Amino acid sequence: MSQEKVDAYKIEKKGRKARIAKHKRNVKIAKCVSLVLLLAVCSLVGWRVYAAKHPTADAAATEISEDVVPAAETVDGTEATADNAEETTTEDTTTEDTTEDAAAEDTTDAN
Repeated sequence: MSQEKVDAYKIEKKGRKARIAKHKRNVKIAKCVSLVLLLAVCSLVGWRVYAAKHPTADAAATEISEDVVPAAETVDGTEATADNAEETTTEDTTTEDTTEDAAAEDTTDAN
């Protein structure tokens, strides 16, 4: 071997342990950061799936309270149940709409 090659080999050998240690340290840091990011992403995805399938207690309470219709007397004296209340509401809306339409037609005919 020539003297230049021998000198280059000695210099490379001299810093070899430090380079190997630095490389191993960088690999460990990269693995730890990757693991933390992977856990964060998996946790977020898992939480989103759980939240989508299990609504909160507030939302569940709101839904229940909307479905419950208290018994009240209607105009004709009968008690309104959930089914009757829906039918009555639908009929009232239709009657009001028809009355408004008729009034609009009367004003149009008068002009």
